[in-house]
Amino acid sequence: GRAMIDTGDRVFHRPSRETWIVAYVRDGRLCACGWPESLVPLADCLLVDKATRADRLSLLGSMAAGHGADSRTRYARDALDATQAKATQGARDE
Repeated sequence: GRAMIDTGDRVFHRPSRETWIVAYVRDGRLCACGWPESLVPLADCLLVDKATRADRLSLLGSMAAGHGADSRTRYARDALDATQAKATQGARDE
């Protein structure tokens, strides 16, 4: 199966022929890091390099520290909240 593209992964964006770092993927669209904030169809992107879990959490942390109404900041805060909830749940289950 195809690996899921997620935060921190490197992808090749076919239309622009550029390699991007992924901020997030949601509803079949990919948002890259960098400026301007851009949403593109996930289908236009090929996975180049999978981020480690540590890389992903580090990028989420720096995105969550952002300011303003950037969708990436909101996404990162939600994702980190979910990750922490899962970690707390996991600690209870052991």
